[in-house]
Amino acid sequence: MKKIIFAFIAMTILFCGTSCDNIDDWTTDPDLEHVYYFGFFKTLVYSNTLNFEIAADGTARWREASSAWAVTGTDGVSSDIPFELHSQMKYKYDIVSYFYITNSGESALVAGTDYVVLDGSGSTLTLSDGKYSLTWSQANKENRKNIRIKRLTSATGTLKVNTINPANADPETGKPDVSIDKYIESTRNNITDQYDLRGLTEDFNKTTVTFN
Repeated sequence: MKKIIFAFIAMTILFCGTSCDNIDDWTTDPDLEHVYYFGFFKTLVYSNTLNFEIAADGTARWREASSAWAVTGTDGVSSDIPFELHSQMKYKYDIVSYFYITNSGESALVAGTDYVVLDGSGSTLTLSDGKYSLTWSQANKENRKNIRIKRLTSATGTLKVNTINPANADPETGKPDVSIDKYIESTRNNITDQYDLRGLTEDFNKTTVTFN
């Protein structure tokens, strides 16, 4: 059953990849007309991992999967962490998505003290109820956005960035529950009377920001 679910999600993203860059007016299933997926933008085929590092001297670098590291700055700010909204139709309303930043392992970095999160324009995003939000403009038909992490102290550790609430992970596996009766609830990012937004399980715990 898990294979069927993963195949369904893969097909959804495959179809979306042929058209979502322009967010064309098309649909494959009327029942999914107002269902969207929120994940990380990647350029390498079959790549799920994005890694970012910020050294104590402010040097920032990143890599996708096992590619070579690329230095992007020396001001203590990470390179762009790219999000993508997968939409099979032009959405006719603003969509609010959420992302979560948590510590990995024994890391104990504190938001607002050791780091802040910046949006694409450089403004500081506010942590609310354990998550940050991004609004996708109906007027601009946006489908990609970036955030950055700014290091503030010499504290070391690793952060994980997720579009699925880590609190929804199965306590036994540490991953979202993708069983047929749980996967929608466990991957849901936001739901309103206009749309249902879901995260992608392939992205879960695959984007990290390390302060070293």
